[in-house]
Amino acid sequence: MKNVLLLGDSIRLLYQPVVREKLAGRADVYGPDENGRWSGYTLNSLRFWLHMDSPWSPPDVLPTPDIVHWNNGIWDMGDDYGLGRPFTSPEEYVSALERTVTVLRKLCGENVAIIMATTTPTADTDLAAPHEYNDLIKQVAARNNLEVNDLFAAIAPDVAGNIRPDRIHLTEAGIAIAAAQVAACIEKYL
Repeated sequence: MKNVLLLGDSIRLLYQPVVREKLAGRADVYGPDENGRWSGYTLNSLRFWLHMDSPWSPPDVLPTPDIVHWNNGIWDMGDDYGLGRPFTSPEEYVSALERTVTVLRKLCGENVAIIMATTTPTADTDLAAPHEYNDLIKQVAARNNLEVNDLFAAIAPDVAGNIRPDRIHLTEAGIAIAAAQVAACIEKYL
């Protein structure tokens, strides 16, 4: 069985148990117990979540994955402090994405399959344009020969039915759609 690491924010935490169930017996699906928050947080946390030959690598790290499915973006796009700008600028976002790919390959091996997922839509109008950030994901993926799982396109046709009243998180219907698409992307590598 292959090891599959799911990385991302609270959207990942919602679909992870369903993906694990869908791939049971064919893959060991796991992820950090915590929310990966924004791209820079995920990048920084890899050293705690995955094995590194360093004194600060804890003994209870996650297994080395064969496949990584990863999404960050909603936190990056938010103007949490009302400053008139996203939390993570587009330039910072691209840098964090590129560096995460580099670190994943360093820690997991050059042959690790990395799938980058677009950020899901929200009903929150305080976010920067998700299309801009999702285009940046696609550009980074193309430069690094990575597959893109377009979760935005899967959820967007029915935002009212797929996004909870909190305007960000997935409903049960949205979770089912996202999990099915994530599992289908991963199955290509099993």
